[in-house]
Amino acid sequence: MDSGRKSSGILGLSRESFFDNINRFITDRDAVFSDIKEERNLAEYFWTSLFSTIIFAFLYGAVMGVYAGGLQILFDAIKVPMLLLISLFVSLPTFYVLNGILGGEMSLRQMAVLFVISITVMATLLIAFMPVTLFFTLTTVERTFSTYAFTILLNVFFFGLSGFAAILYLLSGFSRIHGENKKWMPALLIGSLVLAFVGTQLAWVLRPYFNESMEFIRPPSGNFYIALFELLARLLTGG
Repeated sequence: MDSGRKSSGILGLSRESFFDNINRFITDRDAVFSDIKEERNLAEYFWTSLFSTIIFAFLYGAVMGVYAGGLQILFDAIKVPMLLLISLFVSLPTFYVLNGILGGEMSLRQMAVLFVISITVMATLLIAFMPVTLFFTLTTVERTFSTYAFTILLNVFFFGLSGFAAILYLLSGFSRIHGENKKWMPALLIGSLVLAFVGTQLAWVLRPYFNESMEFIRPPSGNFYIALFELLARLLTGG
């Protein structure tokens, strides 16, 4: 991956502040999309995004684990970065192949950088929601089924909203990079559905998150959507 600016440190990262790069992704995205289109600064963008995603997701995961406490804090801190990055790299080939078949004009390097930046946007939003998650966790003294269900639904909402923001970021990036060529739109739609299904099922596979358990991951059973429906049904019926 080429870099248009002078770089130093490890893996081609520039001397610019780490948080300046994150701020650029969010507030100056047109310039970022232009750089990706012209294949400038790709290495810097990729590694900055990858590291920031790991750090932000680790922090949010640790806060998620506070509800259960103990080892679950560490387990969740490890599992949330796994969730975001595995979902990203499992879904990336689908986006790339579909985009190429349907007439899109992005290289694999360009798409990988755009994808990892979009996941960084998701992780940044999760960090923004982190104080809210921590507030409700610390002010919920009793550990009843209702508070357990509320905590799960609150985090599902935050992840869903952050994921939707990442898809919108991808949409803006695809549009800017492809210009008047709109052949990429079906690829983005199908790829986004794949990303959503992969992410939700992987989130289920990596459970538990809110139980006082010594298990890092439970044996596979069921799926995310059935479990969410059963949780809502039990909550609404007072079960």
